[in-house]
Amino acid sequence: MEHTTSSETLDPQPPISIGVDIGGTFAKFVLFENDKPSSQTTHLHKQHTRHPLETVIRELTQMDTKDALPRGWISETLHFEAGAECGSVVLRMLAIPVLELDRFVTKVEAIASDTTGSAKESMQQRIAATGGGALKRKDELETRLGVDIVVVHELQSLVRGWRQQLGTGGGCAEQQAAPALLCNVGTGVSIVHVTGTDAPGFERVSGSGIGASTLWSLIRRMTSFDNFGQAVVASASSGDAQKADILVGDIYGVETSKAIGMPPDLVAGFLGKVNDDSELSDADVAAALVRMFASNLGQLAVFQARLLELDTVWFTGGCFGSVGGADDSTQGQACLVVRKAVSQAVEFWSAGKITVRFPSSAPFLGAAGAVLEAAAAGDTGSPV
Repeated sequence: MEHTTSSETLDPQPPISIGVDIGGTFAKFVLFENDKPSSQTTHLHKQHTRHPLETVIRELTQMDTKDALPRGWISETLHFEAGAECGSVVLRMLAIPVLELDRFVTKVEAIASDTTGSAKESMQQRIAATGGGALKRKDELETRLGVDIVVVHELQSLVRGWRQQLGTGGGCAEQQAAPALLCNVGTGVSIVHVTGTDAPGFERVSGSGIGASTLWSLIRRMTSFDNFGQAVVASASSGDAQKADILVGDIYGVETSKAIGMPPDLVAGFLGKVNDDSELSDADVAAALVRMFASNLGQLAVFQARLLELDTVWFTGGCFGSVGGADDSTQGQACLVVRKAVSQAVEFWSAGKITVRFPSSAPFLGAAGAVLEAAAAGDTGSPV
């Protein structure tokens, strides 16, 4: 998928050009490029030999290669127009299942093995990294990728990436940056209150262990689906959650439910009808699981927003995909389903009083923010 938006704040030539965010489910890579370097950077570019990591990211994010990406890998390209003098900044973004990260690293190693002599010595050596996987595998990745890793705080990276998206369009430039509430959904959930621009400028105020990994694990355990996108799309196209959930109307009856002021289609017990004798399709079960996941997220986010007296919640993370461009892939359609389910849950729990927003390129905010945060910290090469 490819998007274009405008920018007045994005550095067209950051000192570190590659960021990676390694979570429990996906490893997200972002490569910053300037497609119209200044005369000074053009001179430097001529002396620069592209690092194998940069080469692989570029190769896998080229538009004509996306159909050939391994199953479950996601690529995206985002163009920020930075003005006539600076040209545009191109963000090449790649998400890889953590279980297949070794396959990606091996590809980088193969290119590196063919590079020798002075060319190898002149290659870019430093990348910004965030997420638990980056800390856990730092030494291994530095050795195998041939890089020095600048480790950046995970939530600091997320907030920085989110702020940058606000400042550069993505359909959300009209929103104030702070105060704000971010609900970041990955393996688990972190709810972050963005308080202002002064350091640290945010606080993790809540969270949950029921994240996207929980949803996917339950789908795999309870159905025959072996692909997240296909399961979620099927849940919306042919699934009926009411066949799996116990509703208020199932307990009280439709008319009595109305008499006591409760909607008969209100869920009383998620998955309460699932048993060995249930005549449920896999899509029915998946639909109930998506609804349960979304309801839990919506409830947590709304309650926290009320405590902080905020009227908007931003949802970020890979399961929400990217906003602002057409994506007809199964994964893209699945993200639309999840966004709709979460929006409906927030609408229900807040009685329509809290607004839901999804930033552009939501899965990659951490990786992009790591690059920007490292640059802001002066690129010292030490953890920030």
